[in-house]
Amino acid sequence: MTGQVVILPDSFERQAARTPDAVALIDGEEVTYAQLDARANRLARLLAGQGLGAGDVCAVLLGRSVELVVSVLAVLKTGAAYVPVDPEDPSDRVEWVLADSAARAVLLSATAGPVPVPSGDGAEPPVWRWHTPQFDEALAAHGDGPLRDEERVRPCGPGDAAYVIYTSGSSGRPKGVVVEHRALSAYLTYARDSYPSVGGLSLLHSSVSFDMAVTTLYAPLTAGGTVRITDLTDARPGDGVPSPAFLKVTPSHLALLRDAAPHCSPSGQLVVGGEMLTGTALDNWRRANPGTRVVNEYGPTEAAVGCCVFTVEPGDGVEPGAVPIGRPTPQTTLYVLDAELNRVEPGLTGELYIAGEQLARGYLNQPALTAAKFVADPHGAPGGRMYRTGDLVRQRPDGELEFLGRMDDQVKVRGYRVELGEVEAAVAGHPAVRHAAVTVREDPGQGARLVAYAVPETGESPEPEEILKHTGSRLPDYMVPSAVVLMRALPLTTNGKLDTKRLPAPDFAARTVYAAPRSTAEQTLCDLVGELTGVVRVGLDDDFFALGGDSLLAARLASRARKEGMDFSLRDILHKRTVRTLTGDAT
Repeated sequence: MTGQVVILPDSFERQAARTPDAVALIDGEEVTYAQLDARANRLARLLAGQGLGAGDVCAVLLGRSVELVVSVLAVLKTGAAYVPVDPEDPSDRVEWVLADSAARAVLLSATAGPVPVPSGDGAEPPVWRWHTPQFDEALAAHGDGPLRDEERVRPCGPGDAAYVIYTSGSSGRPKGVVVEHRALSAYLTYARDSYPSVGGLSLLHSSVSFDMAVTTLYAPLTAGGTVRITDLTDARPGDGVPSPAFLKVTPSHLALLRDAAPHCSPSGQLVVGGEMLTGTALDNWRRANPGTRVVNEYGPTEAAVGCCVFTVEPGDGVEPGAVPIGRPTPQTTLYVLDAELNRVEPGLTGELYIAGEQLARGYLNQPALTAAKFVADPHGAPGGRMYRTGDLVRQRPDGELEFLGRMDDQVKVRGYRVELGEVEAAVAGHPAVRHAAVTVREDPGQGARLVAYAVPETGESPEPEEILKHTGSRLPDYMVPSAVVLMRALPLTTNGKLDTKRLPAPDFAARTVYAAPRSTAEQTLCDLVGELTGVVRVGLDDDFFALGGDSLLAARLASRARKEGMDFSLRDILHKRTVRTLTGDAT
């Protein structure tokens, strides 16, 4: 990075000195920059006095609140890194994070339950509970002036860790991504320069254990803006607080903004990240907010929040499918490479690799995984690194990058490779569908089947068969979902991403009025259809494909039926579709 790196706590302190009386936080109370800085200084002095400093980690188990913001700023002022832990996380995950991070101190609320605090050296780290007599007394014993270097374990520099965020791991255990001040500073410099709206009112609505909060918390607090702590589902219009100038959300939040919380939509800039954004979902929101600039911001936690952006200006048109992820941020270099790490030509698909100042240090306590994912950069300066994302992209003729899906999210259905994002875009393209998600279900005996989940437009009630017909008109047969499940809203995690675990299983049997088989042949065929589709009770008029069948299962049905003495072909199943018509009685 060119020029001197100003680490986050110094950047915040400089802003507080410039605008001491400006409102920094709103959460029931209004907290000025001077007040926030003083509170963080007092806590930082307490923590530093107990030996917390650069090279250490402090766990912060607090919900969104003024106390949370004071806590993370205080930890950063000591030179230590904070590891945010969502208080709503399952206890076994909390225990794992505390043990894996070897936290030297823990900050949590007075009402939180017992917290396991194992330590590798046998010394139990201090646990500080906000608003308890012990905590209040300890804080009162310390001054609230700026923390001096001689009060720290050692001065903090650009190469020290700022935070450790745990993300899901392929091993089944979360892994900690260590982000240094150098990388964080590079991103925040970009955000302040590119998102001028952060100087106004911003909303902090996501958990700080999701790095989307880095943008909505630190960019405003180092630019003189105001952060309102809220929840998009709880915020109400007419509460005396104006709509925000800046907001960052996931694509899954767009429908919520549009219907449940239109007053939370920003007037200046909307940044969308975390998932693939489609033009259809975006346009549904933009119709009510035509004057807002929208930025599609792409970036894994391993590259400090966002490293690639595509801007949609007011009046710009977007295609219904995936919105491009755009071009790299100023301190970032992006490569589209093949399996041998050679550059691929524009228009061809390759894996995205990220290099530059925003790269994380690596994974905490996982040197082998770090070495596998953060590899030598053969295209840059000697000694450079690049991060292999596992994301498939291609470069358009105009230089913009398009996200095509995950390498590990790429699925095979009946031997064909399918990108779920492409199917989602097709389902969402139905005029009566506001939002859609597509998953793969693996049921014993049936193999992989695509299932679509669709949220209808307000006042609309499309039939699942209509959506399937629409999708089938845009995709090859093997990419058409076996079922569409209509939902009032897609379930989200606390981070605002799709919660696939809460998506209901489709009820393939609930499609038609049950008509019982009347002969041995009809009963045999109904039983065969049930075995292949997994449906317990199959009637004469149940559509084979509506039950979850596909062309591969149809071929198996034809083969099994022939062994039972029934002579019909795969083509017969594709066209006749029901047991009644296949056995010759359509009356």
